[in-house]
Amino acid sequence: MVRTGAIIQVRSGSERLPGKALLLLPFGSGPALLAHVVDRAQQASAIEQVIIATTTQASDDVIAQFCSDNGIACFRGDAEDVLNRFAAAAAIYKLNIAVRLTGDNPFIMPETIDAAVQQHLQAGVDYTITEGLPLGTNIEVISFAALQKARTAATAHSDREHVTPYIRRESMFKTQEVPIASDIKKLRLTVDYPTDYALASLLYSNLYKPGHLFGFPEIAQLLQQYPWLAAINEGNTQRKAFANEQEELEEAKRILKLGGFDKTLQKLEK
Repeated sequence: MVRTGAIIQVRSGSERLPGKALLLLPFGSGPALLAHVVDRAQQASAIEQVIIATTTQASDDVIAQFCSDNGIACFRGDAEDVLNRFAAAAAIYKLNIAVRLTGDNPFIMPETIDAAVQQHLQAGVDYTITEGLPLGTNIEVISFAALQKARTAATAHSDREHVTPYIRRESMFKTQEVPIASDIKKLRLTVDYPTDYALASLLYSNLYKPGHLFGFPEIAQLLQQYPWLAAINEGNTQRKAFANEQEELEEAKRILKLGGFDKTLQKLEK
C-alpha cells in the first residue's frame, strides 16, 4: 500500500517577515498561519499524515511547541541542509510519496493536492508539479526513492538548501508538469512580505469561517468586487530556486526585457 504524507517545511527565521508562520490569520483574530496550512493539507483525501519539518535551532522551539500543542507530527533537522531534513522526515514517517508544502502558503487547496497525487501515481514518475495556479498554491509531489537518491547524490549547496532542484534537473529522474487553469493565476498568494500578510488577512477576514475551506472561486469573486486587492502585494518579488544555470539565465533575460534594459540584454545574449 502506498503511504502518502504532506511535509510542511517551516522555520521562524525570515528576513522580511520574522515569525510569519505563527502570525494570526486573519490579523488579530484567527488561528496561526501555519494552522491554516496544516488544516488544508489534512483535508486532502490523498494525505494520510501531515508532518512539520523544522530546524533544531532554538528559535524554532516555538514551532515544535506549536506542534506539541496541536498534536501534529514534528521532525527537527539541519537548518541549511533542507534536502536532508525533508528526506529524513519522509523516512522516519515511512512515506512512499511526499507532498512538499511550506509554512507560508495558507491558500493551498486540498483538491489540488489530490489531483497532483493522482496524476503522480498514474504516470509512475519520480516528481510531479502543478503549474498555472497563483504563486504559493502549486503543489510538488516526490517519490521517496527519488528523495533518497537526491539525498545521497546531491553535493552542491544550492541543491541541499532546497529540496527539488536536483531532482528537476538530473536526467535520471522522471518528472512531469500538470497544468491547471486558473482565472487568478497572476495573484500572489504566498506570505513573504508584510504586504503579502496584509492581503492574506483581508482575504481571510472576508472568506474564512471555522470549518469551511474557501477556494479559488470565492477568491476570484471577491477580487471582482474589490479589484484593488490584487494591487496590495503585486510589486513583491519571489526568490526562486533554479534547476540549472540556463533556467536562471532565461529568467534574468525575461526581467531585463520587462524592465526595458535592452542594451544590457543584448550584452547578456552575446
